[in-house]
Amino acid sequence: MEILTDTLFSEEHRLVRRTTRKFAEKELGPIAQEIDEQERFPIEVYRKAGQNGLIGSTIPEEYGGGGADLLTNALVKEELCRVAAGFGMSVNMCTTNFCFLISKYGTEEQKRTFIPPVLQGKALAAFCLTEPGAGSDALSIKTVYESAGKGFRIRGSKTFITNAPLADYFMVVTRKAGSRGTQGGTLFILERGMPGLSTGKPFKKMGMRCSPTGEVFFDQVEAGPRNVLGGEGRGFQIMFEILDEERILGASTALGIGQACLETAVHYAKERIQFGKPIASFQMVRNLLAEMATRLDITRTYTYALCPLVDKGVKITKEAAIAKYYASTMAVRLGLDAVQVLGGYGYMREYPVERYMRDAKLLEIGGGTSEIQKLIIARELLR
Repeated sequence: MEILTDTLFSEEHRLVRRTTRKFAEKELGPIAQEIDEQERFPIEVYRKAGQNGLIGSTIPEEYGGGGADLLTNALVKEELCRVAAGFGMSVNMCTTNFCFLISKYGTEEQKRTFIPPVLQGKALAAFCLTEPGAGSDALSIKTVYESAGKGFRIRGSKTFITNAPLADYFMVVTRKAGSRGTQGGTLFILERGMPGLSTGKPFKKMGMRCSPTGEVFFDQVEAGPRNVLGGEGRGFQIMFEILDEERILGASTALGIGQACLETAVHYAKERIQFGKPIASFQMVRNLLAEMATRLDITRTYTYALCPLVDKGVKITKEAAIAKYYASTMAVRLGLDAVQVLGGYGYMREYPVERYMRDAKLLEIGGGTSEIQKLIIARELLR
């Protein structure tokens, strides 16, 4: 593997990387194209991932997790996304945006109730933030709650929610009716089957097709104090505290896709014969492969160097935004380059690079657009 990043890894990190790669190639490799075309989430592989300890690597061991660091989680996500990016994204939503938040801010009852089923692959989770009128401007959400007796009543809707069509659990970002700005935000943990909670049909998407995405509706859903995560009014603060981790893990998705693009392009360049010799012998193709490798290695080294800093509690808002922005751009570029190396075959759905290219594009949109990342970088520079 890569010399520079390998110096950041312990033997445990290397073992996790090998184990996850073997799992992904065995369980996802043979069906990656099929689940993309069918737009099907492979729940059977998700269950196996839980049985093999690949969900919740950073969750404390007492709740069934691995008790590992952020770099371990990033390596797991990269290796899953190298084979089927949509699957890796759905798994990470369960690990980071659901279980990790509960392990950090939840009550003991919440931790014991909601974390184990997800880590075991028995339940799927969703994090519900985006709304039809609130994307990049997260504070403009209109899903609200009001006090109702000893509990709360929630109304509103969410869209573009990963795992929503199949999720068993929903972590929902709401605000108190009448509140504004960063005040009044509250996170609720809701369950499928609660009266008033419903989900729409899976969206038809350009990429990440094996990851189910859809709408969630809240029609006067009644929740109690046990459904509140971290205390009433702390929702936005909690959400903002994990943004560095979320951006780094977004970058690790890009690394997985980029690695797949490079490996496929190199293999094809060695095998494809034109003018009597492999196209890998032509300087233009070599230049393209060299540029792909350079962008990928720079992104990987920078991204994984940030992980230990997050574990230490160092504030790296600018650096995490740089990682997310540059990695997203890198993955899209490598997707286009891989298609170019394969030429006409790259444009055919018979080969995987067109899927890699489609999957990569989401990274410039989801988890904070590239434009938002640049605004963050500039804001931090100008402080």
